[in-house]
Amino acid sequence: MDHMKFIDEKGRFFGVLNIIDLLIILLVLGAIAGIFAKTSVLKRINRNFTEVPARMQLIVENVRQTTADAVKPGDIIKEVRSGEQLGVVKEVKVEDYKEKAADSQGNWHMSPVPDKKTIFITLEGNLKSYNNEFRAGQTDIKIGSKVNVKSNMYTFEGYILKIETIKQGNGK
Repeated sequence: MDHMKFIDEKGRFFGVLNIIDLLIILLVLGAIAGIFAKTSVLKRINRNFTEVPARMQLIVENVRQTTADAVKPGDIIKEVRSGEQLGVVKEVKVEDYKEKAADSQGNWHMSPVPDKKTIFITLEGNLKSYNNEFRAGQTDIKIGSKVNVKSNMYTFEGYILKIETIKQGNGK
């Protein structure tokens, strides 16, 4: 008794399916999988969102004085990659940037770094809330999140210190 060959002399797999039929079946299955993948990705990307009025505070550390001087109330701040607006600058507070440094006795202290500043920026704007999570583009907007932000005059990396939603009507 002959053993069944994988491909017979007529080019059929196991004597049942020819190569062209197999390629057509694989192409159809690939198209179905591609359509399914595309629609499921689009559902995640195009999720419904609500805009929530919010106030947040960013901290930007270890920047030059010129960068600190450039940030002004009224500036529009956007997330770098998506270009989505995070808010409008309401308040800017600049302090000396400090790092740990040892004194002559070997004790550690927080000491100012010459020509470096820390900026505290308060923003107000509408954040996009997806399933009760704030996002700007692909960036999570959460306390402690690192965000790359820009305006028309500057760009820098900061961290979110505070987020509070603003109740409609009384501004608090």
